Amino acid sequence: MNETATTGSAAVRSVPWRLGALSLLLAACGTTPATPEQQAQAERLLLLPFLADRSVGCDQLLVELTGNFDANVTRPAVDARLHDFRREVGDGYVDLVWTNRSGVPEGAFQTIVGEKMLEGEQGWRPGRGTRFRVVNQLRVRVFEGRRELTLRATTTGDYALVQDGKGKPRDLRRFCIPDDVPAAP
Repeated sequence: MNETATTGSAAVRSVPWRLGALSLLLAACGTTPATPEQQAQAERLLLLPFLADRSVGCDQLLVELTGNFDANVTRPAVDARLHDFRREVGDGYVDLVWTNRSGVPEGAFQTIVGEKMLEGEQGWRPGRGTRFRVVNQLRVRVFEGRRELTLRATTTGDYALVQDGKGKPRDLRRFCIPDDVPAAP
């Protein structure tokens, strides 16, 4: 009976340790941050690679985000003569899809991923961010429900021209933020 009590006692003592280990494991796996401060910090870290002075011209663009970043992605203007817009509902996400039927550069979509729109003396204007010019199709995928914070932009198609600041444009086939952007020092 003494042995059973000791084993039971050891099992009871290990419960707090197991709960602590489980919470650390969940935190390491990228679950939603526990406090508002942690959430704000995680959001700033995901937004940071988009705040550089950068222009990207591409054939197609997929922007994936959780709802908390919705205001950080501008929506393009639509010309009914040149463009189509549709909303597609998937399992756990909604896609907003703009298509340039003409396929000509003059009908390209422009969007910015970065700081929220700012109100100034001359009205609303975009904050700092990466500017995208998309010739054929822009897809904004908004994930629904509770999930890991997400903000990612990936070019697809035939080309991606990337210009950082006033530097020389780089001709790439594919470009992804944050994957292809060096971490800030």
